[in-house]
Order: sequence, then C-alpha cells, then structure tokens
Amino acid sequence: MYCFLQLRNSPWPDCYRPIQWKCTPGKHPATNTATIGARLFGQAVANKKIKGARALKQIPKFLNCRSSMRGLLVLMILMMNTSAHAAAPRIFAITDVRIVTAPGQVIDSGTVVLRNGLIEAVGTDIKPPPDATIITGEENWTAYPAFIDAASSVGLESEPTNGAPKRPNGQNSKPQLGSPHEIKSVHPEQAVVDQLDISHSSLERHRELGFAVAHVLPAKGVFRGESAAILLREAPANQLILVDRLSQVIALETSSFMARQYPSSSIGAVAAVRQTLLDAQRQLIWTERYAADPTGMSHPEYRASDAPLLAILRGDRPVIFVSRAGLDPGRFNTFATEFGLRAMTVAEGLTHHLDDLRAADMPILMPLELPEKPELDSTDDTYETSLQELQAVVRAPGLPAALAAADIEFAFVTAGMKSTRDFSGNLAAVIEAGLTPEQALAAVTTIPARLLGLQRILGTIEPGKQANLLIVEGELFTDKPALRHLFVDGYHEEIEAKESVGDPNAVVDPRGTWEIRTEVMGRGSESTWEITGSKDNYRGFSDSSRAGKRLFKSISLSGNALTVVSETPRGEIDITVVITGESLEGETMMESPRGSAKMSIEGRRITGPEGDEQ
Repeated sequence: MYCFLQLRNSPWPDCYRPIQWKCTPGKHPATNTATIGARLFGQAVANKKIKGARALKQIPKFLNCRSSMRGLLVLMILMMNTSAHAAAPRIFAITDVRIVTAPGQVIDSGTVVLRNGLIEAVGTDIKPPPDATIITGEENWTAYPAFIDAASSVGLESEPTNGAPKRPNGQNSKPQLGSPHEIKSVHPEQAVVDQLDISHSSLERHRELGFAVAHVLPAKGVFRGESAAILLREAPANQLILVDRLSQVIALETSSFMARQYPSSSIGAVAAVRQTLLDAQRQLIWTERYAADPTGMSHPEYRASDAPLLAILRGDRPVIFVSRAGLDPGRFNTFATEFGLRAMTVAEGLTHHLDDLRAADMPILMPLELPEKPELDSTDDTYETSLQELQAVVRAPGLPAALAAADIEFAFVTAGMKSTRDFSGNLAAVIEAGLTPEQALAAVTTIPARLLGLQRILGTIEPGKQANLLIVEGELFTDKPALRHLFVDGYHEEIEAKESVGDPNAVVDPRGTWEIRTEVMGRGSESTWEITGSKDNYRGFSDSSRAGKRLFKSISLSGNALTVVSETPRGEIDITVVITGESLEGETMMESPRGSAKMSIEGRRITGPEGDEQ
C-alpha cells in the first residue's frame, strides 16, 4: 500500500499543486516525495501562502521542480521556514512617536511595546525590551488605534439573487438536520464565515485604509444569517475569526416580479419579519416550558433556523437591521421594542434623513457614502435634477455632526458604499462639515468596538488589548492620509507610498470610446472603454464579449494618469494608465486563487472626446 497526491497544473512552469490524497495497493511509483515536496513549495510560493519563502520567489522555476535532489532541499527549507514563522515571537517597540491612545487622549512623545499580538506597555518612560524590533518615530508620525469597520462586505464575492447565499464551489449547502424555513429568504442559521474568501482583494484594500478588524454582514435575504468579526491580515482562516457568529442581520428585502417569490413588496417583507419573530417567540416559550417540565408535553420540533432566532429573542446576540428607505428605521424600532431586541441599524442611502434616523432610537451604522454632485452642464440636466437630489448633496456631509449634536450614537462603516476608496476622502469631508476629529476617530475605533461587544480587546491603545495600531505621517483625516505602518494582531505591515505615474502637469481629456487590449501571462483579450462626464465627475464602463458590460466604480484623473476602478468576482481592481495623445498604456497586478500576475494594458481612442471642453 502506498499513498500519493493527485496533482493538477499550477501557473508556475514544471510545478503542480495537490487536489487530494489517494491510496493504492502495490509499490510506490517512480515519482518520489522530494519532487512532490518541491511542487508543493512552488505552489505555496505562487499563492503567497508561505511568508517565510517569499524571498525565494525570484529563483527561476523554483530550482526546477523536476530535480528530485533540489526538490528535497526545497522541502527542507519549506519545513524550516514555516515552523520558524509560526514560532517566531512578534515583539516590537515603537519609540519617539506621538500616540493617540483613545479619542481625545494624547501622549505627545512616547513608546508602545507590542508582544505576541498584545499591547504590553504604552507611555512616556517605557524602555524598549532588548529583544524587540525597534521602529523609531519620524517627524510628524502619530500612532492611532487601527480602525474597526462595524458593517462590511469585505471578503465576500458577488452575491447571488433571491436571498440564496453563494456556497463554496457553486454547490448547495450540505443537508442540515431539521427543515429549512418555509420562506426562501429567511435563513438565519447560515453563517457568513462559510461564504468568506480570505484571499479576496478587499482585505488588502481595507488594510490600506487603516482597518484591522471588520464586522462582515451576509448580503442577501430577509433574515440574512449570522455575521462575523474578522482580523484583516494574511493568515489561515482559523486565525482570522474573532467572533464567528456575532449578530443576526435582517433587511426588508423583496424579490423581483420575475422571481415570483414571497415577499415581493415592502409590506410583505414587514409581515415576513413579524411572523418569523412571532413563530420564534412561540418556539421559545414551548422550548423553555418543555425544559422546565416535559411531563405531558410533546417535544418541540427542531428546525435549523430556530437556534439563531431564539438567541436574539433571549438577548444573547444583537440584531443588525439594514435600512434602505426612509420608513425603515421607524419600522425596525417597532420590531426592536415589540420583541425586546438589542439592535442597531445600517443606514444605507439615508444621508439626509436625520428625522428618520432619530426615529430608529438605536445606534446607527453610517456608510460613508456621499451623493455624487449631479451634472448641470445643460438646461436638460438642470430640469432632470430634482430638488431632493440637490438637498442630499448639500446636507449629506453635515449629517454625522447633526447626529452627534442629537446624542445619537453612530459608527462609520463601508457597507453600502459603491467604492471603499472614497472612505478617507468622505471622512475628511464630514469633518470639514462640522464633525470634530475626536468624534470621527471614535466613530471608527471606540464606538464600533463597544457596539460589537469587543471593547475589552479593541478600540484603544492600552496594555492588555490586541495590538492593532496605525501609524500615520501628518494628518490622519485627509483625502489621502500617509499611512506608514499597520499592526494587525501584532503582525507588522509596512505600507509603502505608491509611486506616481505620468506627468502631473499634463492636460488631457479622457472622454470618448477606447479600444483596449489587455495581456495576462501571455494571453490577450480585447474590450471597449466608454468614458463620459466632466472633470471630477467622470463615468464609464468596460464592455467585452467575455465579461459583458461592467460599470467602473470610480474614475479619476491626475495629470495624464487615468485610474479606473472595476469590480471583479475577487474584488475591486485599480487600473492606472497614462494617456498620450490618442493612446494609453499601463499595467496593474491581477489576483487569482493561483497567485498574482501582471496585466498590461494598451489602448487607442476611436471616437471622442464628446461634450464641452473641460
């Protein structure tokens, strides 16, 4: 009897990765374990799963996996590197730096000591341990608690429709003990941790914004399932989960007319929520009575959706209501009062609904999404723009300050944002509109920590808490803060400033239709870009036979460098190209389950630009 790894191709030449172990009677074939070890190493490096081996990425063909002797050497290095990485202590001392330990609490010059994922000491007279890696503060450096995203979709791929969460490998979930709920969009038992993709590019994007922790909400359904709090660092999934089932998420979601599923109207969704909670309330009474004295009683029936619903009725877990219309907060307040729920609400698209949010009478998770300024370039545009749209643009930046003045507790979140890249700029905008920097910092640190019940380990820089720190050069609350270092659970990441491309003084017009050719790992594809709008308010899309039409989430122009942000199944991707006359070119990195690959872009303008001169 011998056992071997069934293999399949990887993106690296001469290397393979395993699918599964198989055992067969007889003698071992010619392929030896050293070769297999080398192939595994090549795949591990290609996928960036082994940090200790990253220095070997440039070795041509990873010492050629066909060589068994070299393969054996690589396998030994792999084993030493991974075990050393796992056992290496994480000890840092950040010295001579301004420290904001909590909103409004500042140490002008001090030291923070981090040891194995925890804050060991912070203060002015702290001596760095002899075994610590020293990071000496530079001019204008400030250490802050790293941000906490209290409502996020980070790590989730594109959502399916009709309330059915996407399952791994596109398959349905395994049969569960107990029948599912009669309403398809009521699935409170489903956990978002089963839908997370920890290699999703959105995790890195969040770190670039200063986030160390995200509270991830399931995206579809009426009773959407249970959320999770995760750490935003590169690690195996079992090391990232802070709380696997933190809250239940409820939304008044309706199905489309073509889906022909209940509920298909807002009133139907309200009825579905109330009836589900009433049924759960009855189940709770039955369960408790049976537990107290089962004599003469039939045992309660079991359904998979019961346990999470009973947990929120008992107050063991909070409820996150997702508000998308002005009447939603008041409706959710009624549910919370009637059923005694610990609740908060995500206020999507309610950037100028102060009275409606006040009616919720619960903490607000406020997406930092500000309405786009409408185009008023022509008389037709002016007539088509409503007064409500104009009011929303003017009032939205001042809403957080108004909430603070009304003593309504709120936290800033990324859920519901079209592009998380706008987070820093919008945070600066609400401060300019009247929110204090201390209030803004609290809305991304101490308040979300408290709302999520994690205030004992997160939210401030103090001994005993998790080592989640952000070091910034200059001001934190600007359009583009200069992040220099990020610590997540004590793991250090140095954030390098992105190199600028193109000529910042050049004047170009990106509008028109562009014929685009991209190439990844020797394979080319063609598409069309259509860009319209005006300066500071460009819009557009890409269109190809393979991917179809995809709207750009944002378009920005700096000199002659054009950056478009596109959504892919594995998250957002920025593409920056330099425009020269009627042509453009650039490159970016593409992420895939098999690792990173460079994508080159070339294009030429075939029509346009259209519209007035900028």
